[in-house]
Amino acid sequence: MIEAQSSKPAPGEELPAGVREMVGSALESGNAAEAEVVIRTAKRAYPGAADAIEQIVAQWKVMRAATAIARADAAPAAPARRDTAPTAAEAGGTRLTGEGEAGAFANTGNAPGIGLVGGFKLLAEGQNWRVATSARADYQETADVVTREQYRFSAEPNYKFDDRGYIYGLGQFEKDRFQGFASRYSISGGLGYSVLKDEGAKLSVKAGPAWRVTNPVGAERESVVAGLASIEAKFKLSPSLEYSQDASAYVDAQGSTFYTLAALDSRLIGKLKARLSYMIQHETAPELGRLGTDTTSRLTLVYGF
Repeated sequence: MIEAQSSKPAPGEELPAGVREMVGSALESGNAAEAEVVIRTAKRAYPGAADAIEQIVAQWKVMRAATAIARADAAPAAPARRDTAPTAAEAGGTRLTGEGEAGAFANTGNAPGIGLVGGFKLLAEGQNWRVATSARADYQETADVVTREQYRFSAEPNYKFDDRGYIYGLGQFEKDRFQGFASRYSISGGLGYSVLKDEGAKLSVKAGPAWRVTNPVGAERESVVAGLASIEAKFKLSPSLEYSQDASAYVDAQGSTFYTLAALDSRLIGKLKARLSYMIQHETAPELGRLGTDTTSRLTLVYGF
């Protein structure tokens, strides 16, 4: 009897070219289920070439991994994720913020007593510049007689020439006849530097020459050249509590003015805050018959926008 010869290849024989192409096409299709069926069928049809089929699958996996790595290296780095949207200033536009303030004050010095206070601050800020304006008015009457009337307004443009340094200009107007002057104008310009600029701690200093014009009550106009130095600080003590300190000194040969304002802000609801502040203003050469030092304690409500 003649034995029938098997049509299947013996172990170790090479896989036919057509079967190789069929397995490769199934792998490249990306359909894992279809590729698994083709590979299983090929192994059953050619059990002696099972190792060759596994080698095809292994080579395909290595090539796919190498291609993925090359694509990742060639792709541009994704931008860092921000928790907040960029500000208008960072985006090249103008950002406008401000606050309004109203409340009561208690004063000592040339006009002791209790009265009303109101004020506002406005800040326009671009990518390399900003303009800050502020105004404050203290008003007091006793027996229908005005016993305190103080007004203070300032505008400060500046331009940043690097990450921390800036050039500033400052114009200021004051009126306080109880301190002895009907009006006082100050103009200054110079250099400033941001020592701290973190979200929870900010500190900046500036200094430069100044020109002051004073119209005293009952005296002739005075004009002097002075020097100005000032410091501004703001520290976040907690998510709802913030401390700030502003101090300045105008120094000239005839007399100097030292001013400081410390404030503690407590957030109430939304953008509404309660503010407790204390101000000291000292004149080294007060007008005739006036005291050199005034202090003002204020308790106000502040709304930001």
